[in-house]
Amino acid sequence: MENLLPPLLILLAVAAVVVILIRLGSRRNRASLDTAIAGGPEAAAAASARLTEDQHQAIYSLIARGLAVQAIAVYRQATASSLVEARNAILLLERYPQPFRGRAAGEAPQNAEQATEAAATTSAPASTPELPAEPAADREPPAPAAPEPPADVVPSAEATGRDPEAEAEARPASARPAADEPRPQRFPYRYRAIVSDGRQTLEVASNMLNDEIYGEIKALAQIGDAEDAAQMLRRHSDISIDEARAFVALL
Repeated sequence: MENLLPPLLILLAVAAVVVILIRLGSRRNRASLDTAIAGGPEAAAAASARLTEDQHQAIYSLIARGLAVQAIAVYRQATASSLVEARNAILLLERYPQPFRGRAAGEAPQNAEQATEAAATTSAPASTPELPAEPAADREPPAPAAPEPPADVVPSAEATGRDPEAEAEARPASARPAADEPRPQRFPYRYRAIVSDGRQTLEVASNMLNDEIYGEIKALAQIGDAEDAAQMLRRHSDISIDEARAFVALL
């Protein structure tokens, strides 16, 4: 019995060390994931910028089919990134869908810092040339240009001078809501939803969509209620019912 005691103590010590290492690795893994998700759409855009168009389409095709592990493997091979970095990138691309704005097929993949700088440069507004400090004596100073509204904010009817009811009538009948349908809420941002089956990629951008509404549309499509999903997508966007049905068919 005394001869078995030292090996038993060694075995217990090794088991304790293994448990501690597993817990530390789990905490680091969780911290890395939280840090990546906190990057938001900017981090997703940076991850997308490292892909070619074919790689971008292939990864979103795998994501759309629920094959996250295969998508991570494709991203690692495409960008030569680590397993943790690739996993975080796929989670970001799934949570914040990105249209393709990446590099050409023959261009070398960017590292994370270069991709972040490229995404920031792409989203930065062009600088406005400065006016002369003092206008010439024989000319009147030019009137200041009216600031343009951001691309993802819908201007009010008073600001544009357009009649929203007339514009609604001008839309195709399949893109107009029925008279008894409630008007959907408009959000101060434009939500982008992307779906792909590997051969075709479709995108819907609307300020009447958000994560919750898009989640309901996906849930309806996944339980086989494709028509209700298409009608709901059409009500919360400016696309026709045929375009909505084509989008839902890829969910």
